[in-house]
Amino acid sequence: MTTQGTLNVKLINQRGSLKKEIHLIFTNQKGQYTTKKIDTIPEDQISIALTEKIKEDRSQSLDVEFEEDGDQLKKIREKGTQWDRQEVILTIRNDDDVDPFSTNNSQPINNNVNIRGEFHNPYNFIPTPPRKNDNSELFDRAPVGHGKYHQDYWSGNITVKLKTKTPLLIPDAGNATEDNNGHKTYPLRIGADGKPLLPITSVKGALRSAYEMVTNSRYSIFEKHEDRLAYRMPPSIGLQLVPARIENGNICLYSGTSDIGNDGKPQGAMYAAWLERYNRNNPNVSNHAQKYSNDNLPNHGDRVIAWLEKYEKVNPHNQRKMFSYWKVRRIALHGQNLGSKPNQGHSSKSHKSTGIMEKVEGYVCITNKNIDNKHDERVFFDTEAPISITLTEELRKKWKELISNYQDIHKSEIDKGMQSPPALQNARWSRHVKGGEAERNLSDGTLCYAHVRRKGSNYQVLNLYPVMITRGLYDFSPDSLLDDTFLKPAQDIKELSPADRVFGWVNQNSKGSYKGNLRINGLTCTTNNCIENFSDRGLPLNILGQPQPSQARFYQAQDKQGTPLNIGSEKGKGYSNSNQGLRGRKVYPHQNLPANHWDNANQDRTQQNNNGHYQEYYRPKSERDDQNRSILGWVKPDTEFTFNIDITNLSTVELGALLLILDLPENHYHRLGGGKPFGFGSVKLTIDWDKTDLRKGEDWKEYYSSLLKVDKPDATVAKASIEEFKQAITTSYGKEFEEVSFIKALWVATQGYSDNLPIHYPRLDRQPNPNGEAFKWFVKNERTGDNGGLKVALPMLANDGGLPRNPS
Repeated sequence: MTTQGTLNVKLINQRGSLKKEIHLIFTNQKGQYTTKKIDTIPEDQISIALTEKIKEDRSQSLDVEFEEDGDQLKKIREKGTQWDRQEVILTIRNDDDVDPFSTNNSQPINNNVNIRGEFHNPYNFIPTPPRKNDNSELFDRAPVGHGKYHQDYWSGNITVKLKTKTPLLIPDAGNATEDNNGHKTYPLRIGADGKPLLPITSVKGALRSAYEMVTNSRYSIFEKHEDRLAYRMPPSIGLQLVPARIENGNICLYSGTSDIGNDGKPQGAMYAAWLERYNRNNPNVSNHAQKYSNDNLPNHGDRVIAWLEKYEKVNPHNQRKMFSYWKVRRIALHGQNLGSKPNQGHSSKSHKSTGIMEKVEGYVCITNKNIDNKHDERVFFDTEAPISITLTEELRKKWKELISNYQDIHKSEIDKGMQSPPALQNARWSRHVKGGEAERNLSDGTLCYAHVRRKGSNYQVLNLYPVMITRGLYDFSPDSLLDDTFLKPAQDIKELSPADRVFGWVNQNSKGSYKGNLRINGLTCTTNNCIENFSDRGLPLNILGQPQPSQARFYQAQDKQGTPLNIGSEKGKGYSNSNQGLRGRKVYPHQNLPANHWDNANQDRTQQNNNGHYQEYYRPKSERDDQNRSILGWVKPDTEFTFNIDITNLSTVELGALLLILDLPENHYHRLGGGKPFGFGSVKLTIDWDKTDLRKGEDWKEYYSSLLKVDKPDATVAKASIEEFKQAITTSYGKEFEEVSFIKALWVATQGYSDNLPIHYPRLDRQPNPNGEAFKWFVKNERTGDNGGLKVALPMLANDGGLPRNPS
């Protein structure tokens, strides 16, 4: 039942500063007069339109209506308006109730949760289901070649008109400038006629991409995806890691004074001893750091002797013991004088000395202050002979892949002189990140952490890691998930898919190429006054996100059909078995933006709401640094180009697919040029049939054999190839054309979403954050424990209802 009330917004001047008080006044269903402060009501239960009105700096009184659910108020909106927050019912898996070490976790625990879509990600994927070897024109074969007009194949010319729907970015990289901060500014690429110079290669690339999607062809390029990807493992895994040292080709486990549990956790004090080293609030060495008697700091790998004291970490509020650990009280290089046992150490509210001392031998492990609040390094030791396990070649390979991944991810940041990951304030790079090639090899003496599983007296090392809070490798590489799908790039000319035959092919791994049966020429801009110029410094574009295939919830599928991973699934389940797949070909859906979205482009309007959308393309506060780029101009909307396509020997199905993407339905657009995540580069293609001449080989034979004029065939004959292509898709994939997964998704991508939700990279704030901090959305989404994240995956494009702003 709907309840009505009044929302009073008052601005109060308190000593020169304005304070806003907002109260909802209503009579509840029990007949009680009630007043509620607005900040006691969850934001997601207040409509977007009403939220924006509340933000206005003025006093006002608004009539509202809402639903009551017990003491909870839901769907609060202005009276007479519709609820404008979309809800999507999703099934989630609660992995906190699943034993991560059990081998019988096939049955997820399902809960229905309302997840409201509040924005769309700028990119999604066109599914790539396994291709069928059905000997149809949609499968692989050798091309018919270019040497002659084959009788039943199409050749000729297609004239195409291209009209920009949104501004088009054509940066002139050859004439870019760079300032002292590494910020680059790009002029618009302009031809001799003073008009925009749109590269033919850009148009051909966009058409090829669309052609691959609509025919579900092989990937033309799929390089550098053979290695397994890495992901940040939950911190709780650190408790299951056992200190280890590589000795004579074996993994020696240094478990301190504790037995190793079945799950790898210590059955007693933490394995390694704490070695005091750093200040808590900066990356410098602490005045209390443990040193040798000559005042030198212990170095990584040092063999040492040490006096340890056992401490207990307790809850400062109730003094309950949380865990116990060993603390280094005195240290010396092995073979040197350690000195007598020290006096009992001091206790604090959280750390209690037990007075128990141990004299041990071990090795110093220095990983650097790689976390903001880190204060200790570690000493690996064992009071008994270390457990020794054979180091396998597989573990060596996985270690190398993992360290390479760490180093590759941060290479550009280190090359720029950054001293630590950008998200950290008081830290430094881990040793293995900056250590170069030497860190990639598990040579004797390497100190690391082993993920151990124990069964009785048998120990199995699952993986080796450089640090306790670590990245882990997925079990399968992206490349391996394409096995047996006929989607990998062709290795032989007999394996060419439709896109390879039409647009050309180059063997990625060996010799061999085919130049294709399509050429583009005569690309010309036909519109005058079509360039929007900006000031000398240009328009500062916002930062573009980088591809992150390791983000399995967005890039990886639970099956070969491109189905997203289950909501709530464990992070490590990504890339975990050969039955899984990839989401498909990345695509940037057209963005249906407000008509005035591109007005006053070079003004910072990033914090201004425009019918639920924001100026995503502009860098907040006009910042210019090495993370973003500026442009001096763009091609205006409604600018027209024309170009010609010459084709040779296309089959009827191949031609039908090409004509389909060249003349999409009304309000369907291709994407072209730079800045696609921000909405740039939507273009409409149409075929100029009056200037198009398509004939089969037999017709061209008649044309060239006759001394008289031979009229070109009626266009309807060529257009009929579109229906033949659609029928071929239906036959191969067993569904009506519009219901085939990759067609359905492509139609959404070219038309754009119809729900008016904003489109931007995931973030917690409604408006662009000047400080960036997009990573916080992913951190919340992956959070585990009682206040864990939803662990949402990127929805299927065909039914994308959006992502939640707060995924927790």
